[in-house]
Amino acid sequence: MNTRNPEFQRQLWLNWRPALLAWSLGLSLLVLALPLALAPAQELPAALSMTAVTGLWAAAAVYGSVLAGRSLAEEASQNTWDWQRLSALTPWQMAWGKLLGAALPAWLYALWFALAMAGVASARILDRLPVLHSVGLALLWGLGLQAWAMNSVLLSWGQRDRPVNRRRTALLPLLLLFFIPGPFIGRVYDGIFENSSQPMLWWGVDVGALGLAYLTGALVLGLGLLSLWRQLCSRLDVRTLPWAWPLGLAATGFFSAGTVDLGAGAFLGSTAWIALLATAYVALQHMDQQLRAWRQVQWSASRRRWREALEALPLWPVSLLLGFATSVLALFVPGPQGLEISGLLSIHLCLQLLRDCLLLTGFALLAGRLKSPMGSFVIAWLILNIAAPLLAYGLAGQAGAMLVQPVLAMRFAGREAAGQAGAWAAMPWVSLGLQILAILGWVVHVFKERVLGFARDQAPA
Repeated sequence: MNTRNPEFQRQLWLNWRPALLAWSLGLSLLVLALPLALAPAQELPAALSMTAVTGLWAAAAVYGSVLAGRSLAEEASQNTWDWQRLSALTPWQMAWGKLLGAALPAWLYALWFALAMAGVASARILDRLPVLHSVGLALLWGLGLQAWAMNSVLLSWGQRDRPVNRRRTALLPLLLLFFIPGPFIGRVYDGIFENSSQPMLWWGVDVGALGLAYLTGALVLGLGLLSLWRQLCSRLDVRTLPWAWPLGLAATGFFSAGTVDLGAGAFLGSTAWIALLATAYVALQHMDQQLRAWRQVQWSASRRRWREALEALPLWPVSLLLGFATSVLALFVPGPQGLEISGLLSIHLCLQLLRDCLLLTGFALLAGRLKSPMGSFVIAWLILNIAAPLLAYGLAGQAGAMLVQPVLAMRFAGREAAGQAGAWAAMPWVSLGLQILAILGWVVHVFKERVLGFARDQAPA
């Protein structure tokens, strides 16, 4: 790694010094000495082991995440990212170089605490297998959290690779995994140290809480690396086909469906819902980049460079297409009762999300003419999805609400309305189809003016 990865060499040069070895060892010994001074003699072995485990996780997950995220933040604050873009570094070299090199001080602390745990185990206070599991999970989850910390920094950058005022919500799902499901963490602890974990099934296989912790950690690390690679490709101007995004969504759907173990129908249904949520997220997150992206798509398509056009395509059509495909397939796959109605609902949601994404795209293409495209979109969305349906319901009852907002109207009407035949069942399709056509016509008009018009202005005389 140190002879083939220039970024890792650079991070070693920035972070490594001989005094770091002694400094980290001294602080680790100081932390490990706290149980000797505070814990009673009969509770000393348990207190010492818990201190070592806590220090191991704090170093790998918390301190390592701070260092990994800071290494990217410093690239922007010190104006060195342009040099990185001009270099021959690949996205994988950049990712692994920073993960292993920038977090080197954290890995040193983790090493000392792991050795302390091994020392306690050698004194027969703990078995060796729990020590191996504790170290393995700390490494797995530590790398995953560090990857997501770097993702959160990249998500906070603007178009010019500078920090902007955005809330870094990329770590929120991981924080929820750590701090909200207390029973999950307790069962993992029991599986490591007490070997009394209750059965936990994943696709019909009893993996136990310990196995589920490994599977979840592998998913977090895999998705973090996949997202980090995709974002570094974008920031380093490395063009790539948008395969990583749907692959990550399908992997998440496969993992979540395995916890309920209801067959292929559950996999398709969970993937469809995850794809819908991801479509809404990525469309909002990248709204300020859509005008540039669609101009690049038009420029590449006009020169018949179809691969480049696909590489420049925004991600929300990709995940929405995945949601459509899995929703349709869920209708034809045998599954538990009610799956057909759920698949039909997800198709309706796909159509409504298509309408909303088209509306967002129209306002995004007006960037530079509107003071706040996001604010204008939010107002239009509230009118279309809340104010207009309530007004229609007050004037024409359920039929009026169904005409303006069919998805919510069906949900309030009950599950039996989703399976009705006749004009009432066809109304959601007609309503959503008319709304999509109307908004699409407006988007096409804006596209001709803002994208095609820009191309004509830039064309040589």
